[in-house]
Amino acid sequence: MKITINDVAKLAGVSKATVSRVINNPETVSENLRSKILEVIDTTNYRPSKVAQALSNKRTNIIGIIIPDFTNPVFSKIIVGIEDVFKETEYDFLMTSTNFAVKTEIKQIKMFDEKNVDGLVILTDQINDELRAVLENFTKPIIIIGSDAGLEKIPVVKIDNYRAAFEVVSYLLNLGHEKIVMITGDMKDKFSGELRFDGYVSALKRKGLKVQREFVYSSKYSSKDGYKAMTKILTRTVVPTAVFCVNDKVAIGVLKCCHDNQILVPEDISVVGFDDIEIASLYNPTLSTVSQPFMEKGRAAAENMLKMINGKEVQREIVLDHELIIRQTTAKIKRKK
Repeated sequence: MKITINDVAKLAGVSKATVSRVINNPETVSENLRSKILEVIDTTNYRPSKVAQALSNKRTNIIGIIIPDFTNPVFSKIIVGIEDVFKETEYDFLMTSTNFAVKTEIKQIKMFDEKNVDGLVILTDQINDELRAVLENFTKPIIIIGSDAGLEKIPVVKIDNYRAAFEVVSYLLNLGHEKIVMITGDMKDKFSGELRFDGYVSALKRKGLKVQREFVYSSKYSSKDGYKAMTKILTRTVVPTAVFCVNDKVAIGVLKCCHDNQILVPEDISVVGFDDIEIASLYNPTLSTVSQPFMEKGRAAAENMLKMINGKEVQREIVLDHELIIRQTTAKIKRKK
């Protein structure tokens, strides 16, 4: 027969409420009474209901997770990292997707607040004033992966996007390339968009080169957009010798466009991506890119979330290492004789 909290209370000669306080807030019960009740619990092998404990502690043992896109392999790897941490705990998680819509993200944050989740992990690409206000009013711990809300109470897990982009363009410059196009992300996206573009600009300026407007193209992070951008690039009078793409999906579109137009990579044009998703090492030619520690991002976010739930302090910024991966799509420029 399963022992209930009522059985423990009866055997100890106390109320159910007193047994509950010993389990959830032992410091509120005298030592003698606490010892008596704990002895009954030990003797009967009573195990408190997780649901009852959650209600008593005003916890749900649920973590909310918001991502921009279920289909993107980048986010999938991050989720695996998060799951690796939470599977060893009593926490479950609920996950939603915004499809990159800020209004949807705001709605989902409010929904998670109403569900009284114990914490919220957000993967987001842009933060406006309305979203920032909703984050500020959220009543439980939040940690963001990628962008930064600029709020002291919300830590961020990220890489140094500016430095990574600077290293990519510096590498291309060292190969002799000076006509370097960048296919950027949305400039409203401070990290993947603005900071990577800033790194591109700084590397060129350090070499004494001007940023040419016709060498900057905007993209929506998809292979389709990469293909479209490269199609426009090939119609220009001055064709670049290298293309730096905001992510690998855009770079794959660029490579496909080059193939379709008999442009050899890297003999005619070098191409670099960003993220190091699985296809980067499988495509022919294999893609030079920046490798991000996606699973480690997820683990770091989950580990710090657990600390925050338990009232422990965490770093405001958790910056993880990136790595420039050199493969077959980049080569020294061939000077015409």
